[in-house]
Amino acid sequence: MIQYFIGILIILAIYGIVISRVDSGRCFRYEYIIKTIIISGIYILWFGIGIFIIHFRVFLIPQFFFMLNILVLPIIVFHDLKYTIQRFYDLNLSGWYILLKLIPILYIFVTLYLFIKKGNRQLNDYDKAINYKKLFKNRHCINISEKTLVFDEEEYPYECYMDRITIKVSKYKKDNVFTEYLFTNYQVKETGIYKEIEFPKEELNIIISALNLVVISNSFYVKIKDYEVFIRKEDFRYTIVLEKDENKLTKELYDTFDFPGTYYEDEQYIYYNKIYKGDLQLWAKNVA
Repeated sequence: MIQYFIGILIILAIYGIVISRVDSGRCFRYEYIIKTIIISGIYILWFGIGIFIIHFRVFLIPQFFFMLNILVLPIIVFHDLKYTIQRFYDLNLSGWYILLKLIPILYIFVTLYLFIKKGNRQLNDYDKAINYKKLFKNRHCINISEKTLVFDEEEYPYECYMDRITIKVSKYKKDNVFTEYLFTNYQVKETGIYKEIEFPKEELNIIISALNLVVISNSFYVKIKDYEVFIRKEDFRYTIVLEKDENKLTKELYDTFDFPGTYYEDEQYIYYNKIYKGDLQLWAKNVA
């Protein structure tokens, strides 16, 4: 009895670790079906090889195959769980619903549900943007959240209070074009291990313009020509999403942006989907 209890705890711990690591990102229905077929094929092939090796007792290979299992199987299992969790995210459900697949009677029904149920195109709690830094690879990016400012890969404590902005730069960080600009153009106050730079809120736009930075909000929206745009990966290609309430949508907008992909809209959003990577990169280079 105690062995079963320990086994359940181990399974819950494994699932909990995977869910904590896969905390966002959606796997859309078509993509999930394809990836599930591939993973299933890998499982069948891998266990087929194992049965062949054990049955024919290939010299020294069983021991090698056992060691290889320790390395390979966790990777396969992780991706299997990851895609299933992200499929639940596509349906705006918690990743913990994956535990339903551990119940023999429910397993078939849950699997069919994940294969059949179509997710909503609208942005949900688990949507994840692409890596904008890679998309705008020839530009510096500034990612602004509530308490943190990230310039490319460097993170700085950030505070916006009233009409003033304070940025803290560690004395031990290597300088870059962003910090050099701050040190050159604004007064620096040393406090402990930090150099503090304070300036009026409107000055941030001047810094962004002077350094030609790509502005990202909370690692989610990218700001292009005063419009907030969200870009995600969807069914092996890419989708550009514009929220109608956040953007004043005019004919000039469409003429200026010349969006690639297939147009679709609903009450809240405008979508341009089925965009190939090369077309997205070309678009980003032209409009930004």
